Amino acid sequence: MLELRFDESWPNATSPLQLRFVGELIPEPPIRFGGIGIELGLGIGKGLRLDNQLVIHSLSRYIALDTALIWGGKSADHQDYGLVWHTKGLAQQITAWPWLTPQLHKQQFSVHWATPNQHENHTQLDWLTPLQRMNVNVAKWSQSQPKEQLASVLWRQVSGTQICQGIAYSYKGQRGFEYSLPWGPHQPQWICSTRYIPQTGKITMRFGEPWTNSQSPITLRFTIEPKVCRFDDGGGLIDAHPSLPSLDLKIPIEPQIRRYYLMQPTITCVRVFDNLPIVISSCSISQSRGQWAKSVSIEFSSRIDAQRAHNELLLITINGYDFYVIAEQPSASKVFGSETHSSTGRSRAAELASPYLLPISYTNAVARSFGGIISDILQQGAGSAGWTVELKGIADFTVPAGAFSVGNKSPIDAIHEAATQLGCMILADDAARKLTIIPRWPTAPWQMATAVPDLTLHDAVITNYSETVARNPLCNVVWLRGEQQGISAKVKRTGSAGNIPAADISAQLIVDNQAARIAGTNALADTGDKLNINLTLPVMADLPPAVPGMLIGIREGTEVFKGTCDSWSIRASVSERGDINIEQSITVIRSIA
Repeated sequence: MLELRFDESWPNATSPLQLRFVGELIPEPPIRFGGIGIELGLGIGKGLRLDNQLVIHSLSRYIALDTALIWGGKSADHQDYGLVWHTKGLAQQITAWPWLTPQLHKQQFSVHWATPNQHENHTQLDWLTPLQRMNVNVAKWSQSQPKEQLASVLWRQVSGTQICQGIAYSYKGQRGFEYSLPWGPHQPQWICSTRYIPQTGKITMRFGEPWTNSQSPITLRFTIEPKVCRFDDGGGLIDAHPSLPSLDLKIPIEPQIRRYYLMQPTITCVRVFDNLPIVISSCSISQSRGQWAKSVSIEFSSRIDAQRAHNELLLITINGYDFYVIAEQPSASKVFGSETHSSTGRSRAAELASPYLLPISYTNAVARSFGGIISDILQQGAGSAGWTVELKGIADFTVPAGAFSVGNKSPIDAIHEAATQLGCMILADDAARKLTIIPRWPTAPWQMATAVPDLTLHDAVITNYSETVARNPLCNVVWLRGEQQGISAKVKRTGSAGNIPAADISAQLIVDNQAARIAGTNALADTGDKLNINLTLPVMADLPPAVPGMLIGIREGTEVFKGTCDSWSIRASVSERGDINIEQSITVIRSIA
């Protein structure tokens, strides 16, 4: 309560009395709607200078506090008191008490409370179903109305004085229809189908004798048609991609000529199914045109390595080139103070041979193409899944029903017999598990002058060279005959008299002019004088291992003479000091007559 005392009377005073205070008016602090404001004034005299600062560092999790208090009075000075409290991962309090000045002080607090127990409460929940975080349902081309629902679940709950939650639910119904109609030329694509393509005309069915036990209706069963693929080059009514002649962009592999070659040979061996390292001291791999698999000889560094590699698929990497081999026949040799463990085997193509697959018997019951017969033989093997076969450089032809048969042979041996009848050979890609049937002479000797070699060698990379001559008569004609349903054909070199015949050829697959042409060309290529050249080469990044059947060019001065790679071998060895020696040897056959 405020009491006013007057020491004398004022005769002219009238009621009510007005009291005026001089000085600057203190503005009223704004009070927001819904808040509480208290104004309090306190006059403080001038005292001694005092400075006190207190800093408290404490850790508090999930605490958020913001406080502001406003104190003041109309007829008093100001007292300012500031308190800042705001943390996210750390609680911090700063208190300032400025004294010793007649200046006004101010203390301000601001309190925002959502609930008495929580500083801040936000809850957000997007929930469509209790089992799925996101569910998108789209219905198209239906008589019912299409619906689209999109929901996501976000849930967060933390301990302490701060809890964040959210609840939200949205549903979007039908807003319209959307149709997409492609219009324009279609893209190029392969079209494959096993559906029967009827021939032009009607089909006449004749039954030779009545079937007494037949019941109506009669069920006719047809064999599955082979899968036929054709390429549609796209475009509209006018072909946008006309057929163009193939461009010969073949670029031969030729190592660079350098003053010196820095070699860093490497050799590693791992077991394929678990990548277990196998330590080997030497390895030799070889193959010729008459082999469908590579021959392998491995010498191990210990008995344990030999046991781990026995009858297992191994991956041998020599200077970055991979070779898949199977160590099939282990052997051991012991002398005083020394013990050697080695093994011989074949490449991965041996998976298609005995003893991994049982022998089969095959006869083409229906007319099949040569490529179809090879595929049928490959599919008969119980463990041949994953292997594929293709023809390269061979024109496919049709084999009449029952014309080809093979018995009691493994699938790879049966395929090799079929390829041999046409003068062809098998190349196996062990990494891709793929068999390729190619002619034994991919390039005939009379065509080598204008052909582009696959690999060109020069003196800088040839470490050893030797040659021998084999004399044979040069023939220009050969007679070929089929056996049961075959044909008789005469194959003659163009431009020759056809008066020097080679040995006659009789095979089951000589049933078509294309088959006779392939077999006759390879038979004539084997005749004539041959120069057998043996070369020893390194294995580098720009000089890969050769492949049998590859056309090899050997540069001699300014001229390049060419021949066919007949055989190839590579040898890698590790000395007791750890030195690695790697080299490859090839035999090239060059026709000189």
